Amino acid sequence: MSALTSVFDGLRTMGLLQLLLAFVACMAYLLAQGRLLSRAGRGWAGALAAGSAAGFTVMDRDWTNAVVLIAIAVAGIGSFTALVWLTARAIGVDREAAPEAAATSIALVAEPTVAPVDNQRHPIRGSTASA
Repeated sequence: MSALTSVFDGLRTMGLLQLLLAFVACMAYLLAQGRLLSRAGRGWAGALAAGSAAGFTVMDRDWTNAVVLIAIAVAGIGSFTALVWLTARAIGVDREAAPEAAATSIALVAEPTVAPVDNQRHPIRGSTASA
């Protein structure tokens, strides 16, 4: 238990730059995992995450504690991503519409419906005019 205690004691001695690098590494890793960016953008985000994590490790006075913190962060983010994916899969949010349903909705939009024309004259309500 003393090994984890020394890792978490190292959190108290971190400077602002090291905390910034840790934050950038976590956020870039999240962007690399998600679908917010294109494939190239996810690649750049992954590179930024790796670079920030390396900078975080270099800035720490004991690099082994920094590696353990990075491993904990990656495991936590991965666990959260897996939990969200499983939840979305269980409730059906990630499913796409069936191709025939999409074709039907497009066909309905493409064919405008025209109301039949009523050529009879009707008096306006509230008026005294007769038909």
